[in-house]
Formats: sequence, structure tokens, C-alpha cells
Amino acid sequence: MDMLLACIIGWGIAMVGHLKPPTIISFSAEYNAAQEVVHLHWTTRNAPSGEKFIIQRSLDSVHFLNIGQTTSMSAQSVQHYYFDDPRPIGSTIYYRIAEQDAAGKLYYTAAAAISRPVTALTIGNLYIDSSRQVHFAVISPQPSIANITLVDLNGKIWQSYLVNLKQGNNLFATDLKHLTPGIYFFQVNDKKGGGSAMLRFAKVNDTTYRL
Repeated sequence: MDMLLACIIGWGIAMVGHLKPPTIISFSAEYNAAQEVVHLHWTTRNAPSGEKFIIQRSLDSVHFLNIGQTTSMSAQSVQHYYFDDPRPIGSTIYYRIAEQDAAGKLYYTAAAAISRPVTALTIGNLYIDSSRQVHFAVISPQPSIANITLVDLNGKIWQSYLVNLKQGNNLFATDLKHLTPGIYFFQVNDKKGGGSAMLRFAKVNDTTYRL
């Protein structure tokens, strides 16, 4: 199923927080290695019915993407909430909850970090920022050198360049405004025998991309 990444410039990206959430009193994240799932848990006190809780994820603790949302169940004294991230990507991953009040103001918890082993080269975490730069991440099991290539469905190469990879999260940004709408692939190949990975995406327009 297609995943909408950005229909408005900056959608789902949050870098600066406001005050401490008014009703969230605890928040934790735990990685379940057997299931390869991150379990999130938070508790609230006296949260108004209908209060929104937006779950956010980041690979650098600065740029957060929305990955889920729920609403307050009731205004009872203490309530427990749970959310699972079934597709975590990255070696170190940061999570936080944005509480949105009735006026639309957002309040952010402190980020909770989890660490997970990286056993294979992967690429993902595609998003677009307010300047229309497209960001993505390469997760590497080892320090290395890799070739990143951008190709279309016809095999035409639009970009190709070498990058140095550190072990863990490697974050990149590129300008894709010159691309016409269509299907594209980011391909990353480890030059030291660490394997390869590919990310398929569709460009709808300069502000909308789909996985």
C-alpha cells in the first residue's frame, strides 16, 4: 500500500518543541529484538477527552517524522497508551510524543532512544523538508565507501556519487526538483563487499512523494 510522505511542504517534520506536555507524565520506548518491533508506552493524567497524541520518530533526535496518532480515551485520572513501530529503521532511533491541545498547540515529550543491531545494509526514511530537499538514510553495518545511484524505470541514471559510510545511521539530502513525476529508485552499493540495498519511490510533484 502506498504511503503518503508529504502533501504539504514540511508535513510530518518537527524540529523545535514547545513546553512540556500538560498531561503526559511518563514515556518510554523498548526494542523487542525477537519480534523486531519497538514498543512505546506513555501515561497521562487528566487528559481531556479527544486530546491528540502524535507519535514521532527520528534518526538524529532533531528531525522527527509522524508515524502514528491516537486520541485521549477519557478524562479519567491516569490512562495508559501503547503503540508499536513494526518497521523500525536505524541503529539508534529516537521517539517522542507530541500532545496537541484543543487549540492546536503542540507540546513534546523528551525523546526516548533505542538501539538495535545492524546486520545488513538498508536504505529508507525518505522525507521532504521545507526547502523541498529530499532526505533519506543509509544504515550500514560497517564503516565503508558506497556508491549511491538514482535511476528511473527505464534505467536512466539521474544521479551517481560516492559517499563515506560510518557504522550505523548515515543521513543524506538531495535536490530532486528537476525530476519529472514518475517512479524512481535509490540504489546503494557497498564498495567493500557489504552488500546493496534499494528504495523505490514515486514523485507526484515537488512536494509529494510516495513509497
